[in-house]
Amino acid sequence: AAADADEGLIEGLRLVQRELLGALERAGVEPYGSAGEQFDPELHEAVAQRPFDGREPGEIVEVYQSGYRLAGGVIRPARVLVAG
Repeated sequence: AAADADEGLIEGLRLVQRELLGALERAGVEPYGSAGEQFDPELHEAVAQRPFDGREPGEIVEVYQSGYRLAGGVIRPARVLVAG
């Protein structure tokens, strides 16, 4: 949100986000994917790959979009940047 946006609007959007994530969690949907994990093509979609100092090849450097699972199956793969 813009820096000069109405605080009430921003708080309302945060509330809606919390409620939506809570409803998904109660339904058994869980988010996954975080920086530092090892890339797994069955769980992640590599959007880009490039070399990074101090990172192992195949390590996730940045998560562009979280992935979601339901009952062990992937609903949406996490979209990630991978160290090369």
